[in-house]
Amino acid sequence: MPSVSAEQQPDKSEQSQPAAEQTTEQKSQQKSKQPAPSDKAKTAETDQDSNAKTQQANDEDKGANDKAVDADDSDAKQSDSKQKNSEADESEQDSSALETLDTDIDDNDIVDTGDANYLEDDLLQQFETEFDELKGKIIDLSRSVDDYEELYARMRPVIEEKTQLLYERVSAKHVDLRLMTQLENDSEYQELFARVREIRNFYLLRQQIFNEASDEFKSLLTSTKLNGVTEAKLELSYLRLQLVIIIRGTFQRVFEVPARFAAAPLDIFMNLVMLIVGIILFRTWRNWAKEGLSQWRQKILAVRPRTSGKIKAARAVWYFEHTRSPLEWLIFINYMLRSADILQIPMVIEVLTTITFWVCVTFFAFSFLSKVIERGKQNLLRNITRAQSLSLKVAVWWVGWYKLSIELAEIFIAHGTILSWLFTAFLWLLLPVYIFFIQQWRDDCFTYMDQERDTPEFITKLLKSRTGLKGFAMANLALAMVLYYVITKGFLGLISKVESGRRITAEIYRKKLLSDNSELLEKSKSLANLSPEQSDILIESEETYVASVLEEPIEKVMTMLEQNERSHIAVTGERGMGKTFFLHSLQKKHPNALILRCSEDFGEIIEQVREQLEIENENVKAGDIIKALEEKQIDLVLMDNCHRLLTPEASGQREIRRLYGWINELKGMCLWVLTFDNSSWPLLSALGIATGFYSATIELRPWSEEQIIELFDRRCKEANIEVDYSQLIIPRQLVDVEDETIEGRNKSGIYRIIWGYAEGNPAIACRTLAASINVEKGGYLAQLPAYPDNKIIESFDINTLLVLRTICQFGRCNTNDIVNNLRLHGLIVNSALSASVAQDILEQVSGRYQITWLWFRPVSKYLARQNLLPR
Repeated sequence: MPSVSAEQQPDKSEQSQPAAEQTTEQKSQQKSKQPAPSDKAKTAETDQDSNAKTQQANDEDKGANDKAVDADDSDAKQSDSKQKNSEADESEQDSSALETLDTDIDDNDIVDTGDANYLEDDLLQQFETEFDELKGKIIDLSRSVDDYEELYARMRPVIEEKTQLLYERVSAKHVDLRLMTQLENDSEYQELFARVREIRNFYLLRQQIFNEASDEFKSLLTSTKLNGVTEAKLELSYLRLQLVIIIRGTFQRVFEVPARFAAAPLDIFMNLVMLIVGIILFRTWRNWAKEGLSQWRQKILAVRPRTSGKIKAARAVWYFEHTRSPLEWLIFINYMLRSADILQIPMVIEVLTTITFWVCVTFFAFSFLSKVIERGKQNLLRNITRAQSLSLKVAVWWVGWYKLSIELAEIFIAHGTILSWLFTAFLWLLLPVYIFFIQQWRDDCFTYMDQERDTPEFITKLLKSRTGLKGFAMANLALAMVLYYVITKGFLGLISKVESGRRITAEIYRKKLLSDNSELLEKSKSLANLSPEQSDILIESEETYVASVLEEPIEKVMTMLEQNERSHIAVTGERGMGKTFFLHSLQKKHPNALILRCSEDFGEIIEQVREQLEIENENVKAGDIIKALEEKQIDLVLMDNCHRLLTPEASGQREIRRLYGWINELKGMCLWVLTFDNSSWPLLSALGIATGFYSATIELRPWSEEQIIELFDRRCKEANIEVDYSQLIIPRQLVDVEDETIEGRNKSGIYRIIWGYAEGNPAIACRTLAASINVEKGGYLAQLPAYPDNKIIESFDINTLLVLRTICQFGRCNTNDIVNNLRLHGLIVNSALSASVAQDILEQVSGRYQITWLWFRPVSKYLARQNLLPR
């Protein structure tokens, strides 16, 4: 039950005491339409001293009509008001009391506040206590849920009686709901709203009983049977009481604004200022929007080139320009209601806000739909009929009125009979709307399903029945499937806006690709692969690299050089992420640089330095190197694959420590840039070898889909390869590009699949692309990327997985390195190595084992899932 100003009302403990019971004689006077004392006078009796109350009660029991002599005594005034009419007319009364009796109280305003049930203030507390105890017993299984019915049967008459009595009392002309009266802590006002809160709490308790009672009981009380009708009348009486309070309070508080302004002008003045500011801003915006939005849209389209993002932005501005009015009014009215709350009646704000929201939102949805249909007739919805358009608009209005009605019912009477009736009524209204909708769209749904490649076979068989009642049922199924595909595509398109979402999408539909393209896969087995020269261009060409990938890390190194920084930078990244190309790009930007390639032997590094610096001494010392660096003016040293100096054997840190010691001897001469695989870098950090050694760390991150696509296009152009993608079958969920050709959509789908599989690794992506192109009659035919069977590695025992983990961590290992690292028997290690080589998981390079490119991604992902490698 709402109150006029909830935040300023007293607690229940501060409610004024109820008026004393009326005598039988006084009740008979009321039936004879004799004047009765006002509620204010009755309430004032509670303020008399205890002796006066006792004397008054004794006089009433004896039927005496004694009056007090002293007219100024308030106790005498109260006694005089309870005498017979003849005695009351002869007594001298206050002019204000006479005015109240003669003018403010009609015959219909008299309320029998002496009813015993109405005066028992502890009834609510008794029922609440009984409800809590009953709920606990039901949980303990000592009482039945049906006992709620008996509790409500006793409580309902009390609710009905209190609601009716309070309604009659509030309906009286003299009831004062002004804000100033509330602030003055008027006893009658406070007592009145104590009753309002009491009834509200009764209805809340009623709602709790409904929630806990049996389904049969709730169904009965919310039905259209006699019980339901009776409950609806009770809720209507409660609704009527609230409306009377709201309406009467609104009128009285509007008319008291001048008096409130005189007493406290600042608050009302600020409210008026907020109203004026809101009106000015609203009018200013609407005047600007008439021309401003159109000009804004033209400016967006005037920028060249017109990318898809700019076109979408301009289209969004156009839609907003033609559908903005309901949104403008929604914002304006909400601002006015929240910022200028002069009346301070919370329920009025809540009701008006709810009405405004759903009316404006419904109008906006209707306007937006109309514009979509109007614009869509040019392309996507070009074949929409007038009846189909009408069915969509009717559905929008049904939703709007449904939500408005339900929320208003929840505000006033919460979940009960009337709300249940409204819900049922709207369901019945939905039936013709739904039938009309299905009839207008059934043919389009069937057509969509006929063209959908992903439709399951059993669904296709069911949808062959398209006439009669069964056809109507199948139309419902077709509509459900259409909604499923549209929502799925929309969701996948949404998550495809981020890289991780596109990877997930590609992985989800990889298996479906294999089944849909089984014929093409079988055909590709007899076709030739690309020539070695073309494969090398696709895989290793540095002429067509994407420079934008390395702009930021190169800029960071060049800035440090310009600042004459002479420290050490660690560059980390996955194998194949472009660390070597990064160093070559730095050398092109800064010719006075020295590039060194690391192996497992530190001595080879010294030999490279001697050759590149042209040092004649075979026994190269630090002084020789410093002199040569100064002569050649070299201030940047680039070292690639430094992780190879860290080997898995017991003394595996020796070579890397020699490197750090040698660099320290040359301290202050150059800026050093050292690259490491990210699988080895955590181990190196954990060993504490390089603690405090590096002043900066640069991580080469995975490439974005756009960067991989640019790399593919450049290398295909360099290799003079034009691939035919038209024979592939790609699920539309993988394609979110605006391309009308099957060729373009399939190409985009294949690129996304490869990028998702490679997880942004350009080396893996280029090798996968090269393996996905076959030669057919002088042309090039695209096939699905071939992935290793993960079941092979999943079948390996733990010893084999540990061997693979060691090789992944250190890049390249020989048998002795692995034996010394894992402390396994040589036979076990050799067996694991042999099994991995047989499956093409491992290959030998310079007498050491490393993971093949084909298996690099499956092995690293599986070991990470098994917590054997960091993710």
